[in-house]
Amino acid sequence: MPEPERVDPRRAALIAYDVCRRALTPSDPARRTAMRPVLDAWVRMIAVARAAGLPVIYTTPVSRADGADVVMLPTDLSAETGVPPLTNGVEGTAEAGFPDEIAPRPEDYVYLKRRPSAFYGTGVAELLHMLRRDVIIIGGGATNRGVETSVREAFNLDIASVVVRECCWGGDAAAHAYSLDKAMKMYARIRRLDQIAAMLQG
Repeated sequence: MPEPERVDPRRAALIAYDVCRRALTPSDPARRTAMRPVLDAWVRMIAVARAAGLPVIYTTPVSRADGADVVMLPTDLSAETGVPPLTNGVEGTAEAGFPDEIAPRPEDYVYLKRRPSAFYGTGVAELLHMLRRDVIIIGGGATNRGVETSVREAFNLDIASVVVRECCWGGDAAAHAYSLDKAMKMYARIRRLDQIAAMLQG
């Protein structure tokens, strides 16, 4: 019988990737209802992380109000859909902040993020190194965009990733599922919240 999976809490950190109000508590009532289970999962995941003594690292996707820090590179998807490759919130606005239920505490770490990766230009990798943490537990959205980008970059940095399935979301259901069930399996472990809680208790 295989040994149960374990994650040493002394070596792990939680990355709450782009869990901003714009994503988790949008103004559209139908979308807000659809996102409620994800927000509830984040409430629980953050509580599990805090109980295990993990540093909690928040990222939020922002750009300047004048758009001077956004480079709209041409991509096939943006050409097909008309949606730009970067759709950040405006820095300093309420939607770029975090829902009250999961608001950062003074001991947490908050990073503004201007590109899809949790690591590029943020200082998160340097923080993990300073804290001597080489395992990240991560979730967020969109699954197939920012979360997958971050997991791939973590792999390149020799940081192990565990992706929290219930804490991920995406506007494209097929791409969301493919990322969790296929693409990220090469670079991370994909686990349910209950499994991760058990892994940390070990």
